Amino acid sequence: MKKTTNILILFLVLSFVLAGCSNNSQPANESNSTEQQNHKSEGMDDDYVVKLSYSGSLCQAPAQLAYELGYFKEEGINIEFVKSEQAASDLMVSGQLDVYQEMIPKIIQQVDNGLDIKVASGVHTGCLKVLTLADNNEINSIKDLKGKKIGVPGVASSQAIIVQRTLMEYGIGATPENMEVEFITFNASDLQMALENGSVDAISLGDPSASQIAESGVGKLIFNQATDPLYENEYCCAFVFSPEFAEEHADLAAKTLKALQKACMYVDQHPEEAAQIQVDKAYVAGDPKLNAKLLESYNYRPSIEGGKEALKENILDLQKLGMISNDLEADAVVDKIYIEFEDVDEVSN
Repeated sequence: MKKTTNILILFLVLSFVLAGCSNNSQPANESNSTEQQNHKSEGMDDDYVVKLSYSGSLCQAPAQLAYELGYFKEEGINIEFVKSEQAASDLMVSGQLDVYQEMIPKIIQQVDNGLDIKVASGVHTGCLKVLTLADNNEINSIKDLKGKKIGVPGVASSQAIIVQRTLMEYGIGATPENMEVEFITFNASDLQMALENGSVDAISLGDPSASQIAESGVGKLIFNQATDPLYENEYCCAFVFSPEFAEEHADLAAKTLKALQKACMYVDQHPEEAAQIQVDKAYVAGDPKLNAKLLESYNYRPSIEGGKEALKENILDLQKLGMISNDLEADAVVDKIYIEFEDVDEVSN
């Protein structure tokens, strides 16, 4: 009887030990949602969760596709995909964001205002367009805008700046001291209405909205950044990294850039599939066929050197336009804000 009792006691002790081992193997945070756990990758040397911004913009296809196609997981990155409901730079400053895509003129203005950021690569060439009414025979190119009213989403927006840069190239006044056009601001969603009701003579905006207006027969394109000889080879957007993330988690930052580069190349080589995924996953509205045509018109060959050159050109032009300080020296600014990772190469063309 005593022997039987000892066996029972030993059995109970082993049961408690095994139960304890089983409990210790559970995730430390049981409250993590299934979605959050699905973003986690195994075998991570650094379990930091990279906070990446995305929006409903057509040209932000690389971030959207890298997420949907699993390129971040392939690089072993834990990703938190953050929808930008406010300025991405504000989210980064408050520590809510590590990586975002931004138009280069805005990047330069942010740096001029003292924002500490790191730029890693140009993303693609131009996605901005200028339109007038389809039946306007007086305006057929951006050169015809002298003395006209132009609708933009903001007087310091990239949409306004591309018009000013182009006007300046054609000898038309575009500085505060000599402004030969009038910029009028509207919400982006109201620009078409402003054009149709005659409040403005032309509008400057991005795709897919710009091309949808042209395709509808309401407007006609008088400027296309992607094909204009002045800008067809200039990168309009770049990937921006938080300095803290880029420096304290350099390996993860490099892997993040690699995943984004891979997604860029996917968009470049498979625009139809990319556009379909954007629509199917509700990132972008509109006709996938038209969107694919637009994606194909941009050069989605991400370029480290191309990003540098675009930054320099924009700095010089923004200084000529009186929009940023003349104290900024283009090469010095690029050297300060640009970051190059040892194991990330230029994408081969």
